[in-house]
Amino acid sequence: MPSALPAATVFGRRLRNAREANEWTQAELAEYLFGVDDPNTGAPRISRWERGMHKPDVETLEALADLLGLPAAYFLASSDTVAEAIVVISALGPRNQKKALALLTEFAKKRKRRKA
Repeated sequence: MPSALPAATVFGRRLRNAREANEWTQAELAEYLFGVDDPNTGAPRISRWERGMHKPDVETLEALADLLGLPAAYFLASSDTVAEAIVVISALGPRNQKKALALLTEFAKKRKRRKA
């Protein structure tokens, strides 16, 4: 009996969702990322990432995120809520990013005071 496939990781799930949101196949994403038109090398690599068997190195992750129009931190965030917050904040301009951060910081301080 063949061994079971590993469960998709958070990274793998987010990668698959981002790729599908762009309506790209694994082979297309590999071609855009690596510049390789060989479906026997690129697509299997993307598949292994999506299934949680391997992860890209930091440079490849950054290139992948740039290609998909998402911040690299989105793929590594510990929770879906934090990942979505990263996407929202990164879409803002620098001034509004600082305002959003100030609001979140104040919210966290208030919450911390209520717990104490």
